[in-house]
Amino acid sequence: MKYEARSFGELVRKVAIDYVRYGYYRYLVIEIPKAKDPKLIDEKILSTYRITYHRTTRARLKAQGEAIVVMVRYGHRFVLLATEGTHTELEKRQCLDCRVTPIHLSGYTVGVKHGKPHVQMSLKRYRGIKKLLIQTALHNENKLRDFFGRISPFKFPGILRQQRKLLNEVNQRRKRAGLTRINLNHSQKK
Repeated sequence: MKYEARSFGELVRKVAIDYVRYGYYRYLVIEIPKAKDPKLIDEKILSTYRITYHRTTRARLKAQGEAIVVMVRYGHRFVLLATEGTHTELEKRQCLDCRVTPIHLSGYTVGVKHGKPHVQMSLKRYRGIKKLLIQTALHNENKLRDFFGRISPFKFPGILRQQRKLLNEVNQRRKRAGLTRINLNHSQKK
């Protein structure tokens, strides 16, 4: 199924790269109750929002000024994304715009920065990691390197910038204490 993500990473990638990148800025994030079968809900969502993955149908709808709606689902959570335009079912819901309010997905956000999709750790996640790193900045170098390697499995530029900022703060604290800098290998430092 084109709309079903096989992992959380694929969910984030599909939302950011496959859709937000191409103007699908309006969104809804909906949790399916655990007692319900997501596959049964899929059919209802696909028909209610007239979701199609056929290029010619999407082009026709866009030419008529209608919004094109897509869905990405992982587990019991799905994200509806829509382009600009009219859509009777979407008008009944209060959709958010990821250019203004980023999409929050399990400790990460997907938004738009300088006209491009921007993925980063959520502020709450970032602050929690920062607090932990500041508390352990003076500890064993190998443990710190290992911790940095596990901060996030994603290599989106926004996340890598956040990791560099955290590394700089740890190194400043270590420098004040007279300890050596932590250097990460090139793949973690990008």
